Amino acid sequence: MGHAAGAKPAKATSPVLCVDLDGTLIRGNVLWESVLVLFRTHPVALLLLPIWLLSGRAAFKRYLSGRVHLNPACLPYRQEVLALLRQEKAEGRRIALTTAADRAVAESVSRHLGLFDEVHASDGKVNLKGAVKAAFLAQHFADTGFEYVGDSAADVEVWRSARAAYVVGPKARAEQAASVTTLKGTILESEVSLRASFHTWITALRGHHWAKNLLLFLPLLLSHNLAFKSIVRTSVGFALYGLCASGLYILNDLLDLHSDREHPWKKERPFAAGDISIPEGLLASLLLLSVAIGTGFLLDTQFGLVLLGYSALTMVYSLYLKKIALLDVFVLSSFYSFRILAGALISATPLSQWFLAFSMFFFLSLAMAKRYSELVHARDLVASGNSGRGYHTGDRELLLSLGTGSSFSAVVIFSLYVHSPEVRLLYTSPEFLFLLCPIVLYWLSRTWLLAHRGELKEDPVTLAIRDPVSYGVALASAVVLGASMCHTHW
Repeated sequence: MGHAAGAKPAKATSPVLCVDLDGTLIRGNVLWESVLVLFRTHPVALLLLPIWLLSGRAAFKRYLSGRVHLNPACLPYRQEVLALLRQEKAEGRRIALTTAADRAVAESVSRHLGLFDEVHASDGKVNLKGAVKAAFLAQHFADTGFEYVGDSAADVEVWRSARAAYVVGPKARAEQAASVTTLKGTILESEVSLRASFHTWITALRGHHWAKNLLLFLPLLLSHNLAFKSIVRTSVGFALYGLCASGLYILNDLLDLHSDREHPWKKERPFAAGDISIPEGLLASLLLLSVAIGTGFLLDTQFGLVLLGYSALTMVYSLYLKKIALLDVFVLSSFYSFRILAGALISATPLSQWFLAFSMFFFLSLAMAKRYSELVHARDLVASGNSGRGYHTGDRELLLSLGTGSSFSAVVIFSLYVHSPEVRLLYTSPEFLFLLCPIVLYWLSRTWLLAHRGELKEDPVTLAIRDPVSYGVALASAVVLGASMCHTHW
């Protein structure tokens, strides 16, 4: 169940320091990390999980570790625990990694860290956890004894057999350990910090991205439809679309977990940082998607189909399409069009073909700006091939050309739209709408300037929420629209 590696000689009477992996050495669980890798690389194989589980937990972990490669460098290690291990190692202490994870995973972690003299883990037959782990360690280290670093309720049995305990977790867990053995060290976390805060969940749900869902109201505004029923239905649609998108954002973050941990700023996201557990994220995503799509169909069948289509395309995008250069930005820009289409369907408002063409090029430019910005900020990650995208660092110039070209195309289409008969039915002075062309072009050009300077670190639409210049652009646009609507018959 274990193996020995080369190490400094230590006193025979010194207890071996045994360290747990899941929840102790790392924030999280390698089993769930492996499930996510399987989901990302072989999603169809998820259907085999229940079959594997029938063979027992140890066999389940063995089957899973045989199907996926979990990069130990991408795990969320606890720096306090690593510091303890390095200190003990420097003093000549023998250290053993003892975990219920499969041996293949445990050994890869051991090789990566270079801190362990021995590795003991589940072997496909025996699940090394709780009382089983306690009995094994007591027998294996009968001559020297052992001290144990753990975090969970299952570790209480191990502490009972240990000479001393190091506890990672809340004060209550430390008190449990102290009741069965000598408490030698603690890395305390409050119960509140162990549970994700409201702010952390809002961040995970991408609450600020709900601003994108305001696009659902755009068909109402463009058609000057202020009917109470239409506004109420669109407001409900706004909420449902937000829930659906948040569920998908969580799923996307989970699938991007390992690449996000190497990203300059995405590593601070709740799942990448280990602030929210993987099972909690999967459950939240399932609940949000079920409520949103189910209620969407009850509200309006077509609207429900749009939500379902949006969800399906997002899933395909997260698993496959985002790895295909250029196709990914076309799909990304279509997500904005989905919102506009959803708003038109739920309010029964016809959409102008001109506006659909304008929005396609407008949002394509923004999608390319977002991807361009990622190439600017994550050069090393892109160069190593671990960005999860299909771009090379040299593709920035091409994205810059295509993105700025899309900006000008959007403005040209809008200028042609101003001449259309549809506009004259809604505006008595449509000539004023031409002033929107330089305003829109300025905002798009400034977005690209920020991206080129490396100052665009998020989605351009969400950036606009905190950008004073964008509010100025919005105010100028409102003045132009007001002037063009003077004496309009509603």
